[in-house]
Amino acid sequence: MNLSYVSAGLALLLVGFSGRLYVVSVNNARVRTEIQEFQQVDESTRNQLLAKRQQLQSQQEKIAKAAKISESVGPAVVADIVAAAEKNNNPRLKELLQKYGVAEAAGAARKGGN
Repeated sequence: MNLSYVSAGLALLLVGFSGRLYVVSVNNARVRTEIQEFQQVDESTRNQLLAKRQQLQSQQEKIAKAAKISESVGPAVVADIVAAAEKNNNPRLKELLQKYGVAEAAGAARKGGN
């Protein structure tokens, strides 16, 4: 009779371990599924980030190119506008240049240069 209690106890213990193994396996499967979902979201986010970085880099290159052109062409164009305003005695253009402080700077540059 003692042996039957031991056998029953071992069987019960095996059932308990089997149940625990099942629960752990289910949890592991759930965690693996969540990890895969997070990896998919991560990959998608990385792809979006890469696209945004490329877009930003393209915009920065365009801005840098425009700034370079503006630095080289802008002062010459403003000087030509100032000269045209004085030559044609255009009060509206002179007023506009004065409004943005260009007329004073151009006049000071001419006085210093002459």
